[in-house]
Amino acid sequence: MSPSWVATEAMLELDPKKVAPMLVQLGCHLELRQIARSVLRDLFEDGGKASDDDDEGSRQHALFPDLQWRYPKVRTAGKNEEPVYVRLEELSAADIAFNVARLRSEALAKLAHADALERYGRVVRKKGGPHAAPHPAAAP
Repeated sequence: MSPSWVATEAMLELDPKKVAPMLVQLGCHLELRQIARSVLRDLFEDGGKASDDDDEGSRQHALFPDLQWRYPKVRTAGKNEEPVYVRLEELSAADIAFNVARLRSEALAKLAHADALERYGRVVRKKGGPHAAPHPAAAP
C-alpha cells in the first residue's frame, strides 16, 4: 500500500471540494504521507506488532547517534515512484552513496540560501531599511 495513495484519500476526505490553497494542499499531503508511512510501517512490518524497541523517534544508533534509523533506497532514474525507506543496516553501498549525495546537495542548497539571505540583510542595512538593525544572535 502506498503512503501517497493513503495521503491522497485522506485529503479527499478532509477537503473534497479542494477549497484550500494549493500550498496548503501540498503541505498537508506531505505531512499525511509521513504519517501514513509511519502507520503503514507499524501495520505491515513485524506482522503488525509495533514494538517498543522499534521507536525510531526516541532511539539513537549506538555508534552513530547522528544517523536516522531509515533512509530511502536508490530510485530508478526517470521514474516518479514513491520512495522506499529501509533500515540503516539494510542499506546497500549504492543506497548509502545516493543518500550521501542527496544530503550534500540539500546542504549546499541551504548554504546558498543562507548566503543569499545574508547578502540581502547587508544590502537592506546599508540602505537603512525599517528593520536594518542586525539581530543580536546574528554573527557580525
